[in-house]
Amino acid sequence: MPVNAVIASSARKAVVLIHGLSESRDAWSRQQSFLQRSMNVLCYDVRGFGASPVGAGNGTVQQMADDLAQILSSHEMAPAWLIGFSMGGVIAQRFALDFPAMVQGLILVASSCTVGRSGQAFFRQRIEQVTHNGLEAIASITQADARGCFSMGDERLIAEYQQLRTAGVRDPGGYLNACRAMLRLADEPMIQELGAIKCPTLVLAGELDPYCPPRASEMISNAIPGAELSVVPGAGHCVHWEARDITNDRILEFIERQH
Repeated sequence: MPVNAVIASSARKAVVLIHGLSESRDAWSRQQSFLQRSMNVLCYDVRGFGASPVGAGNGTVQQMADDLAQILSSHEMAPAWLIGFSMGGVIAQRFALDFPAMVQGLILVASSCTVGRSGQAFFRQRIEQVTHNGLEAIASITQADARGCFSMGDERLIAEYQQLRTAGVRDPGGYLNACRAMLRLADEPMIQELGAIKCPTLVLAGELDPYCPPRASEMISNAIPGAELSVVPGAGHCVHWEARDITNDRILEFIERQH
């Protein structure tokens, strides 16, 4: 179960920030400081990343959702808003399906509900490289993948994100489990289940995202009843880094509009 969780307590609504592959809770710093002005914000390291141990089991999306249920219960924060980036968005979708009473709403940032052919090749290649070369392969992979997450060419942001991703993986087992969990979406896509999600949902996408392009976000928004889709012009996969203010404003506006 993840151990590295931080709550920035203020008042009113509860918000949980769920990071993506190869990251840690630090990836949400741009949103945490903004949202905690008016909400209870919980940031945690998904199992196998940051300071959270890999733990027992195969690290499936189901297990990641179960971990989150334990965290919310222990901190008495449910129901909460879940904000998930990429893999974190997959975890948020699974959680909303399995624990609907614990979810106030969803904000899915640059995420997906299935894995196509290019995604399958992406994860299989990384599984093979890390299986044979461990942390050395992860360092090389995360550097290249981090650069691909940005479309606007901000070298300062890219360097900061590369450093964060390199520090986010301390155990190859956690990275491998997460890649395998994402790869299973090819055979077990959630698209057929998403119609059961009834909470308010905002789906955010970067116009130029090569990993989870807008069509992946559109698939989610079409499947979840009443979901809203918002595409940020010119942004890549890390839309919440490249377009921080736009992302923050759209998140806050959507949450506040639900009352």
